[in-house]
Amino acid sequence: MSPHPYWIIVLLTASRYGFGGGAFAGFITAVAYFGFVLLSIPDLALVEFKSLSMWGKPALFFIVGVVIGEMRELNIKEYSSLSEERDAYKEAFNKIKIKFDVLSEAKQEIDTRIISQENTLGTLYEAAQGLRTLSQESIFPAVLEILIEFMSVEDCSIYTLEGDEFKLNTAIRHGKSSLPDKIPYYEGLMGLAAEDKKTVSIKEVADSESMPSGIIISAPILADNQKHVIGVLNVEKMPFMKFNSDSVRVAGLVADWCGSSMENATVFQETKDKLIADELIDAYTYDYFKKRLREEFVRSRRYELDLSLILLEFPSMENASDDGREEVLMAFSMILKNQIREIDILFLNDKPGSFFLVLPTTPAAGARVVVKNILNAFRALSMMAFESDESLVEIRAGVSGYSMGMEDPMDMVKAVEEDVVSVLFTE
Repeated sequence: MSPHPYWIIVLLTASRYGFGGGAFAGFITAVAYFGFVLLSIPDLALVEFKSLSMWGKPALFFIVGVVIGEMRELNIKEYSSLSEERDAYKEAFNKIKIKFDVLSEAKQEIDTRIISQENTLGTLYEAAQGLRTLSQESIFPAVLEILIEFMSVEDCSIYTLEGDEFKLNTAIRHGKSSLPDKIPYYEGLMGLAAEDKKTVSIKEVADSESMPSGIIISAPILADNQKHVIGVLNVEKMPFMKFNSDSVRVAGLVADWCGSSMENATVFQETKDKLIADELIDAYTYDYFKKRLREEFVRSRRYELDLSLILLEFPSMENASDDGREEVLMAFSMILKNQIREIDILFLNDKPGSFFLVLPTTPAAGARVVVKNILNAFRALSMMAFESDESLVEIRAGVSGYSMGMEDPMDMVKAVEEDVVSVLFTE
């Protein structure tokens, strides 16, 4: 067999491109073959022109191209149909996979809620123990940490009420967004929470224009037995799956704890300011000294009673070491317990190492005797008390008494400061 070279074109084109390519290749090769035959035979007779040898091979090129092309066309159509079906299945699979992933995430979230539901209140209560601190500066940061830990909050803040506006106090931000320093009292979600004294969320706000940008939960911080609003607790950003009625309820609960803690801290601070400031020597604060001195001064002037004021100073205590200061105060406390009466009151001065001693119903001469006894007792204890710092052996003492010409209790303070003399104990 000697196949014609044109079969390469016909067979490859038809098997690659289908019916159209096969018919086109068969037609072109038939025309080319017929043309070259006419050129190669100069005197072509009519009989030869009509013979099968003249038309058989070109016709065969065309017929084979059409047949093989059609067979390939059927194959192409079947492949395209299967490809479309495959793409449809793939698209359906992707949709089902997306739904499956969403449902799996929801299931995991629900499982987490179910597992932790019984422990949530207990763990929240344990975390709330951090709010039992009596330091006002520590309460607000602890509150925001609870929101982050138990509600997965990303951005939150606390505004305190000052006059007729809210002022930013504490905030935790994970993004670059900033918060306004001040917001009017009746504006937005915070205004609704403060006015109604209950926790509100964006779900409860019909008019979005009345809400400051970013706030999704706002809970009022109440004090004085839930009567007065002292601030608001805001949640600006949290996961969508976490934002539900439970998260709103927890935010309100934490805000209530915050209000109670702030109220306790405020009461403690007010009480502390009025009571003892240095428990080592039972000394009261300087602010309480001014109030108590005025009371004793008024009582002495009204009932013509004696009243004396003693000033005792340790000039070197301001720069003393902790051990030296403690030794001095311990010795000082021991001396005072033996030298003063129960009605005599010791106060801190407004500078370190200085003390006021108020002696009701005691004249100035009696107060000087008390000072003398204190100095003698201090001399006896000086060698034992000042082993770590001998520079603390110096004491400055002064005495003043109430007189009829005085109009203000601070006159006694001025007089006792002018009467101060220095006593240095040396061996």
